[in-house]
Amino acid sequence: MAYGKLAKGMSSEEAARRLQKVMPNLKREKEFRGNAPSVFIGSHSYPKVSTGILSPQHPGDSSLLDSPDKWYSEGFGVEKVASLRTSLINSRQRLKVEETDSFLSNTREIAMSRKPVDIEVALEKKPSQAVSGGRVKPVSAAGDIENFILGENPSVERKIEKAFYDTDLKAETGVKELYSKGVDNYKIQQSLSTGMLGEEENRKLVPTRWSITASDDMISKNLREQVKDYQQLGQIEYYKNSYVGNDFHIFLIPGRWEYELFELKRSGSVWNAAENTYIAHNYEPYNGRTGYAEETAGAFYATRLGIAEHLVRRRRQAKALVIREVKPDYWAPLGVWVIRETVRNGFKDKEELESFEKVKWSISRDFRFLYSRIKSKSKILGGRQFSLRDF
Repeated sequence: MAYGKLAKGMSSEEAARRLQKVMPNLKREKEFRGNAPSVFIGSHSYPKVSTGILSPQHPGDSSLLDSPDKWYSEGFGVEKVASLRTSLINSRQRLKVEETDSFLSNTREIAMSRKPVDIEVALEKKPSQAVSGGRVKPVSAAGDIENFILGENPSVERKIEKAFYDTDLKAETGVKELYSKGVDNYKIQQSLSTGMLGEEENRKLVPTRWSITASDDMISKNLREQVKDYQQLGQIEYYKNSYVGNDFHIFLIPGRWEYELFELKRSGSVWNAAENTYIAHNYEPYNGRTGYAEETAGAFYATRLGIAEHLVRRRRQAKALVIREVKPDYWAPLGVWVIRETVRNGFKDKEELESFEKVKWSISRDFRFLYSRIKSKSKILGGRQFSLRDF
């Protein structure tokens, strides 16, 4: 998806320019040895897609170049993350999504590897300097492969390997089982993207940005159904967490599961070059949605995952109202992982609110000029009266 379709009032050229400002000034080579931490499947010209292996153009441990949880825990800022990611080369080959060849086999080995893999690459010409990203982690230079060699036999994640060889296992079941067995969500995304999961006749390449949302959706739906069996929360809880210009206000309210996400994209943030704040909103009732969350897109499912994980850990059920405020400090698009990690880590400092009116008061205090717009859209704030059984 082009930046222009993601942003509200910002051109794709402007978004790319912002990332290019922090790209490391590296000499790009046609032939190199590197250490590949991850893979990338593009969406342009689907169903014939760019299938790529990401690596720097030098040997040595590259694990930090694809470690969202560590970026968050270390407090890396926008410039640091963008600089790390734009040091990667996307060594690619175009394939139809149902095709398989030796390069795809190598791509899959890297996708299921426990650690980055040494590679040797010869490109048709020196990599371009174009920047891509958006809902996925940004990537800079790309080049078409002339020759590619794995420099070692990867140490693969056995649970993923087992799912790969189980060609009767449905993709959604495979995703849920891998997650329940403790496989990292980011590795599950790559496995789904490279067509390693699902029944044999249905396997195909899935663009990375689609696989990210799909895995977040599958996992969080499964967790949501567990949440519905738990005792309802006994009090209203308010949490706030911030990272790289993204402020999350999370309200957990006693009652049966409902979930609502607002995104307030401030003027000057990466998503909004217009003068006024843009408000995106999606809602999910107890029985779930019947369609894709068009307005908040991948953010809806990444946020739901973090909320559901928290409630499952506590064995509690609640309504969840989340307001994400995107500020001008978020000046370059880094990917939906920012949302996932900020929400996942957002439940450390709890404030208990004594009444539902306090929820409204808190939102009106923090977003006074936007409160009427938020309330008019909200199903949880203005949709219905709460009964005693909700508290």
